[in-house]
Amino acid sequence: MTTAYAKKRRILPLIAATICNIILICNALSAQEYADNLTPLKGFSVTIDAGATYAGKTHANFYSGVPENTNTIERVIHSEAYGEAIWNNLVDQGMISPSAIQTYKQLKVAEYANMRYSITYQFGIGFRYDFEESNTALFARFDYSKLTAKGGFNLYSGASTSTLSNVNQYISCGIWGTESRTYIDLGMSKAIPIGPILHFVADIGLNINHIRVQSNDMEIGGATYSILDIWGGEYPMMNSHSYEYYQTGIGFGVFVAPCLRLMLPGSMAADLGVSCYYNKINLPKYNDFAPQFTLFVRFILNNL
Repeated sequence: MTTAYAKKRRILPLIAATICNIILICNALSAQEYADNLTPLKGFSVTIDAGATYAGKTHANFYSGVPENTNTIERVIHSEAYGEAIWNNLVDQGMISPSAIQTYKQLKVAEYANMRYSITYQFGIGFRYDFEESNTALFARFDYSKLTAKGGFNLYSGASTSTLSNVNQYISCGIWGTESRTYIDLGMSKAIPIGPILHFVADIGLNINHIRVQSNDMEIGGATYSILDIWGGEYPMMNSHSYEYYQTGIGFGVFVAPCLRLMLPGSMAADLGVSCYYNKINLPKYNDFAPQFTLFVRFILNNL
């Protein structure tokens, strides 16, 4: 019994090792057979990409509504056109003390928002030319994304508070802004084979971007108000004239994008990687260089 058990203990690892070797050999044969059917990228290609973008908060504070911004909170809450309605709404809901804050002109921001961009989508199309002998390529890509910056600010309520709590002292309000960004990436790509079907790829180049502000809104007491400046920097009056004012700008920067490339049959390939940008986004007073990251998948359609 003991001898049979000992033999069993010796045989089981041998069987397991044999099965693993067979699987590895089959995989190697399949990979080699797969690789034999692949065609190197060469000449002209079209690329299609999609991904998730995270933009740094440096530019997001353009939408915070602070007094030095293009779009401000005070311009709306202290205006003849909106101030009375905001004050009445807060009084009706019991959110402010009318004895302490007797008019909309006394509404005061206690703390401004610290804005952040939400993770969003990015998609685009591009063109490239591959030099087969050197595994390098030149490319131009065009991408689009729509970003939303969000945050919260507090208004003073004028309500009395206890010694150990500031409950009811502030009115929590939301604020957000949306923008569209168009990117043009011009650069060079270098591929390094690390297997029969897998390459390591590094992209590097210049970025040109165009931004267009679409909205800048705030929520106070359940009601939404736009703070987008359409009054030329003036406080909106009851019969004040508004006009279309497009907040746009063109910026530039650099990027590097490491990725893994899977070669596909039919003169195609798929890249999975991350683009790391250091960009100047041209928003008034928020046009410093800042990082931005995009996790992407890209399909390369060669020799169409």
